[in-house]
Amino acid sequence: MFVLSQIEHNLPMPPHLLNRPLVDAIKAELERLFLDKVVVNLGLCVSVYDILAVEGGFIFPGEGCSTLSLVFM
Repeated sequence: MFVLSQIEHNLPMPPHLLNRPLVDAIKAELERLFLDKVVVNLGLCVSVYDILAVEGGFIFPGEGCSTLSLVFM
């Protein structure tokens, strides 16, 4: 049995991914972080189903990458 869960995450986007389309870069980075890993209180993540919201693009002091606030399933 599979269950869709909504996850909120602050994702730092490495600069080398910014030349790709934004949705493709976000999905690739989320898959790198979550795919085939166990998420606490949720279970094993087998797929990034959908990206529901993207906000931000903030660059925090001392960091060389932009940080996006995401909601995804």
